[in-house]
Amino acid sequence: MLGFRKLVVMILSLALALPALAAAESTPLNRDEVTVIKRKLMAIADAVGQPAGYAKEDESYNLPTETSKMQNSGAFHALYASARFKFGGGSEKKAKKSQKEMEAEYKKKMMEAQAKGDYQEMSKIAQEMQQKSGKAQLEAENAKKEPVEANIQLNANSGQAIDPDAVVFEKPGVIALKFKTGDEDKIRIVVYFDPVHLKDTKTLSRVEMYDKQDKGVTNKTAVRNAAIEMTGPAAIVDAWAKAIATGKVLAQIDAK
Repeated sequence: MLGFRKLVVMILSLALALPALAAAESTPLNRDEVTVIKRKLMAIADAVGQPAGYAKEDESYNLPTETSKMQNSGAFHALYASARFKFGGGSEKKAKKSQKEMEAEYKKKMMEAQAKGDYQEMSKIAQEMQQKSGKAQLEAENAKKEPVEANIQLNANSGQAIDPDAVVFEKPGVIALKFKTGDEDKIRIVVYFDPVHLKDTKTLSRVEMYDKQDKGVTNKTAVRNAAIEMTGPAAIVDAWAKAIATGKVLAQIDAK
């Protein structure tokens, strides 16, 4: 009898769960829909730009391939997508390359002078090489930069208490907050974009880029909010965040 009751409970539980499972069934995105998302990320990355004197060293995209409908509704859950960019001393690489090319050139000259038995020329070449090599090495050292990173997130539904002393800047639909990292010389700045929930940031004590009762979106590729996280040396990141073309970022967010 006990086994029969367990079986009945299992059947009833499965029957109740089936509608929810059916409602949450995923729907694949087609190539054009994924392209829409990536183009939005690229447009925001263009609005972010890069720190002066830095070069892009790496980039990666986390793109969605499917979506799902909300329970008992034809609306879709907003898609999550992100992109990561790393910037470093591109001039450092250039300086090292120049140094290698110079060393190869002097090595060739030295071999030619040695073949001729011109010891005076060999001595002259050695002195010139030593001087220029030292200068090139110094330039390479000066070109070294601490790496900085930017992480762009779409539809992240972020929540964060607002420390008044952490506000870097704010404007309708936008607020930037500064956070400490484990390194005293580095900071993390997150810039939040949401024309609805951040319409008047002066009245807020918390960033909440989501509705308590999410109604979803009718357009599968709709972007409701964005967040840009930047990490690196304090002075560099602070100036970089303030230079973001915020209007161009807001233009990538779809009206609700």
